[in-house]
Amino acid sequence: MIISLIKKYILPKEVDFLSALNEHSMTIKKITDDLHKCFLENDNKSCEAILQDQHKAKEIRDTNMKNLLDTFITPFDRESIYRVITQLDWIAISIRHFVIETKAYNITQLDEKHAPLIKQIQLQAELLTAGFKTIKSSANKTADNAQRVRDAYDDLMDIYVQRMAELAKCKDTQEMFIQREIFSQLKEISKRMQMCANSLEDIVMKIS
Repeated sequence: MIISLIKKYILPKEVDFLSALNEHSMTIKKITDDLHKCFLENDNKSCEAILQDQHKAKEIRDTNMKNLLDTFITPFDRESIYRVITQLDWIAISIRHFVIETKAYNITQLDEKHAPLIKQIQLQAELLTAGFKTIKSSANKTADNAQRVRDAYDDLMDIYVQRMAELAKCKDTQEMFIQREIFSQLKEISKRMQMCANSLEDIVMKIS
C-alpha cells in the first residue's frame, strides 16, 4: 500500500514509450492497408476510413505527445521520441492528403502504373512496424528493418523516375499535371517512411 502511494504521488511518472510508438506504427500499417484497398481494390469504406481517421492515428499521436510533456523520465532522449511521434503523424497526414487530392480530381481507382508504388509504401509500413516490435529484443533486427525501409524507398524512386519519364511523353497537359501530382504525393509518403526509419535507427543506437 505504502509503495503504491509512493509510486503514485512521489516517484516521477514513467511511460513505456517504446510500446506506445509500436502501437502508433501499427496504426500507420493499417492506414497503408486501407490505401491499397481504397485505390487498388476500389473499396470505398477504406477510403472513408482514411478520411475519418478511423484508426485513431491522431488520437494516439496526441496521447503520446501529452505523455511526453508530462513525463520526467524517458528511456532515451525526449527529442528522439518527439521526432518519431511527429514523423509517424506526418505519414498518416500525408496519406489523408493524398486521398483528399485524388477525390478532388474525381479519381476513385488507380491502375498498374501506381500499384508498385503503393505496394512499396505498404512494405515500408510493414518493415517499420517490425522494427518497432523488435526494438527491445534485437537491435540488429530493428536496424536491419530500418535499412530495408530505406531500400524500399530507393526501389520506389526507381519506379517513380521511370513513370516520370513515361509521363513526359504525354500530350494531354491536364492528364500530365494530375498524374504528376499523384506520383509526387506517393513519393512524399515513401520519403516520410524513410525519415521515420532513420529516427528508429537513431533510437536503437542510443539504447543499445
